[in-house]
Amino acid sequence: MKSDGRLARCPLKGRIGDAVFAVLRACGHNLGKILAHLWAFWCSRLYLTDAVILRERHRQCVAVAA
Repeated sequence: MKSDGRLARCPLKGRIGDAVFAVLRACGHNLGKILAHLWAFWCSRLYLTDAVILRERHRQCVAVAA
């Protein structure tokens, strides 16, 4: 858990500090996972939007040429 969660030396004092530090690290870890999913979602959304725009441009060029 320490190496995977990057739980280095706890800068907070006492048992309460240890508990708070663990909760904060868990929140940071989950936030990082959420941001990674959002990034993947937006990249796929932009890719699909770009594909639709390119298809429309291609149709317009073919219609003008014909």
